[in-house]
Amino acid sequence: WLWNSRWTTTGLSTAWTGYRRAVRILHPSDGPEVDPVEAYLDDDRPAPPGRPWVVVNMVASMDGATTVAGRSGGLGGTGDRHVFQALRGLSDMVLVGAGTVRAEGYRPPQDPTDPVASRRAAERRAPRPRLVVVSGSLDLDPTLPLFTENDLGDPAPLVATVSSSPADRRAALEPLAELVVCGETLVDLTGLLATLNDIGARTVLCEGGPHLNHQLFAAGLVDELCVSISPMLVGGVGLGSRGLLDGPSLAVPIRLGLHRVLSEDGFLFCRYLVS
Repeated sequence: WLWNSRWTTTGLSTAWTGYRRAVRILHPSDGPEVDPVEAYLDDDRPAPPGRPWVVVNMVASMDGATTVAGRSGGLGGTGDRHVFQALRGLSDMVLVGAGTVRAEGYRPPQDPTDPVASRRAAERRAPRPRLVVVSGSLDLDPTLPLFTENDLGDPAPLVATVSSSPADRRAALEPLAELVVCGETLVDLTGLLATLNDIGARTVLCEGGPHLNHQLFAAGLVDELCVSISPMLVGGVGLGSRGLLDGPSLAVPIRLGLHRVLSEDGFLFCRYLVS
């Protein structure tokens, strides 16, 4: 027998001596039902100095995949859609990588329903958040819906790129989007968030993909992580399916504080704050 030092034995009896944290059952629970939309809308999100509060929101399978057949929709459910709508509704800007735009067929944000719409109106905010796309190469088709279906009353999508991006691609997108140059060869996300702060954004929602998530976490620019854990197994993570972060190991692991867990129909909706 090999005994961990946290166990002690007396004759045939054993006692666990090292574990002192309280353990609670989260599910099943007889706690009160909550409206997930109201819960996320009511959370406090103070903007850090010089940049907006940054929320990363993703859905993932039990084995860590963030897509099924290249898209995230196959992992979602009704509760996940409600959380997604709430997080978009509390945001001033929606930040997304160009690869995710192409894979998911992004369109301009739509009009929210109540209570999100009423909350935005009461706070005198724009009816919808503005879309911000990160693309160093500007490999974006000008006929994509996010450009062609943008409401005339809304500001054009903002595209963050670099000074070395191809001139012909810039010329094709300039009539359809507001281009912001942040860096020479890689998009400077710190500079981009400072720019968004300067134009009035106080909360920015990042919807991925995993490569952009990794860049934000590595740069210390994330304040909140919301993960919807889908009760599914996908397989193939690392063999085509990507996890929440896609990139090299972080220099130092990031400690997250669990703020809340909601549950519906087998899904877990976890809100973490970056310590």
